[in-house]
Amino acid sequence: MFHSHVFPAFSPLLRQIALVLLGAGVATAAEATQPIPAFADVKSGATPSVAVLLARDGTPLAERRINTHVRRLEWVPLANLSAPLKEAMLVAEDKRFFEHSGVDWRAFAGSLWHNLWYDRKRGASTLSMQLAGLLDPELALGRDGAPRRSIGQKWDQALAAQALEARWTKEQILEAYLNLAPFRGDLQGVHAAARALFGKTPAELGRPEALILAVLLRGPNAKPEMVGRRACLLAERLNAPSACGPAQRLADNNLDRQQTAPRWELAPHLARQLLQHAGERLVTTLDADAQRLALAAVRRLGSGDAAAVVIDNATGDVLAYVGAPDAGQPDHAGILRGAGPLLLPFAYGVALERRQLTAATLLDESLANHAPTHPDERLWVSARRALADSLGEPAQVVLRMSGDALAERLRQAEVDLARGGLADLGLLQLAGLYRSLASGGQWLAPRLTPGGDRTPRRLLRVESDFIVGDIITALDADGNPQPFALRHYVPDGRESLLAGYSDRFSVALWAGGSRALPAQAGAAWAEILRGLHRNQPAQRPLPPPGVVSTLVAFEPPVESARREWFIRGTEVDRVALPRNPPRIAQPGNGMLVDAMALVEDDSFRVHFEATRVPAGAGWRLDGERFGTPAVAAGGNGNGMVGGNGGTTLRTAWRPVAGRHVLELLGPDGQVLDSVTFAVRAPLEPVSKPAEDEPGQQ
Repeated sequence: MFHSHVFPAFSPLLRQIALVLLGAGVATAAEATQPIPAFADVKSGATPSVAVLLARDGTPLAERRINTHVRRLEWVPLANLSAPLKEAMLVAEDKRFFEHSGVDWRAFAGSLWHNLWYDRKRGASTLSMQLAGLLDPELALGRDGAPRRSIGQKWDQALAAQALEARWTKEQILEAYLNLAPFRGDLQGVHAAARALFGKTPAELGRPEALILAVLLRGPNAKPEMVGRRACLLAERLNAPSACGPAQRLADNNLDRQQTAPRWELAPHLARQLLQHAGERLVTTLDADAQRLALAAVRRLGSGDAAAVVIDNATGDVLAYVGAPDAGQPDHAGILRGAGPLLLPFAYGVALERRQLTAATLLDESLANHAPTHPDERLWVSARRALADSLGEPAQVVLRMSGDALAERLRQAEVDLARGGLADLGLLQLAGLYRSLASGGQWLAPRLTPGGDRTPRRLLRVESDFIVGDIITALDADGNPQPFALRHYVPDGRESLLAGYSDRFSVALWAGGSRALPAQAGAAWAEILRGLHRNQPAQRPLPPPGVVSTLVAFEPPVESARREWFIRGTEVDRVALPRNPPRIAQPGNGMLVDAMALVEDDSFRVHFEATRVPAGAGWRLDGERFGTPAVAAGGNGNGMVGGNGGTTLRTAWRPVAGRHVLELLGPDGQVLDSVTFAVRAPLEPVSKPAEDEPGQQ
């Protein structure tokens, strides 16, 4: 504090200088002109620190914070701010706001006089002056490390405030100030402050919350007890002493326990995938109701590891994307997993349209629980039952039939098929594939955001697609067909992968957990589909013109007679067992061949042997042909005709360590049989194996 008895000669002089500066300020400020931005530019430039994911109708689904330096939400119009908030702000910061023209000269003079005589400084900044400081970095408080604005900054701030008042309305100034003012920590603007401190919107703020926010403007990071005392003083000035207690409790309980969780978390995993820029409001194809439905079903599973995707069949739009039950878990919908037998409908579809089989064709399945009385004893099943039950050996036969054609079709759907008909897929890919089965075999890339050109691609002809769909149609407890198709894959008993469709929707679901989970996962899948059809029941598809229904009998009656669908021109009324099909006798399927004898005997060979093969048959190992085709009796002597009209083909092969697929090919290149086997052999570089000619047996 200055003391007049210490500086008796200078005190009158200082007072005169103060009066001169004050008068000069009044005169000059009245003529001030400063470059002031337009209100619309300031509003548009106040970018939120978050990005928001929106449903197709604009409903917010998820929020992701992008800018980690400041926490700012959407701009709030003055009309949407609560009356107690506006009143408290004006009383606390600028009670003559609507009377002055940017500078409250009365308060300014009092502040200047006070600051000349006392060490404890007092400010006189109006809301307009404070806003000018927020808009111009040169006028920022604490610039260059100074705790207060310099006299020059203060002067420029006053000039800028007058220029601001000349260009903006009072309402615009108040609105901009409340949206840009810092409150506590990294909170900027009343929207972020109201949300983080009280979990409310600015329109919902009552008197106690308004008191807290108003006093935070002067001391954003003051201790809670100090904020509470200041709020009570402000309550007295507002003639609202009853708000003191609630305001103190809010200060004690809320100021250091901010609510920073996202406002919306219906689709957090998709938000992390799609939202990249602060302020972004991205409209997606998601349907808010479908997203809530799928999320609720996944959560009811009780497993922390689960995900689901829903696609609209008509458009290919993704209606729901649930990456996990909770936002903190990884996006299980995007993780690639082995699809197992879920791709078999496409293999059967390709074989059907290539007329390699019909739904009534009998395929063999080894008796797993029975020692056969002779080597060729088989359990014969129709292609319908084999696909419906995902039987393993028939599946391998059909995969060999479809061969490269299946891989080519699936490449149309951006799926790379590995050897053995295997592929790793995310739920979005899987749901998109099954949507093609619901759409006449035509695939369309799943879409997460509106717009963009997509070209439909045909995976299956409509006739084969219909028959496959009829085969995988779900049945009720009495065996009656339901209006939807479903496939369920349980690789190890502790996880389930499901894919299916109705006439309007396709749904893929994954869940991992306990042994009881497969049944629960099936119930969750059905719950989603029922909810989607709550206002419009699902309908079974109508048969296309290119298929016919025929009564089929099996001889012997390995299956009951029934009506069966056929592609027109392939229909039959009786199906008999195939006679003496060609077989690979050696090596056996799944066999482990020990070839460690190569260590001491480089001439060691493994012999491939097939029986009852037609003339012209040959081998294909790991995708490459080798050996000489078998010939009938009367040819060059490299084969012989057995009693059943077939040839035994025998070829020697130098073994190579690893897993191998051996195929027996017919003269037309069709796969007649195949086995998978493994070889235990020395690990060494091996040139192309020498091959022996087929031997006569």
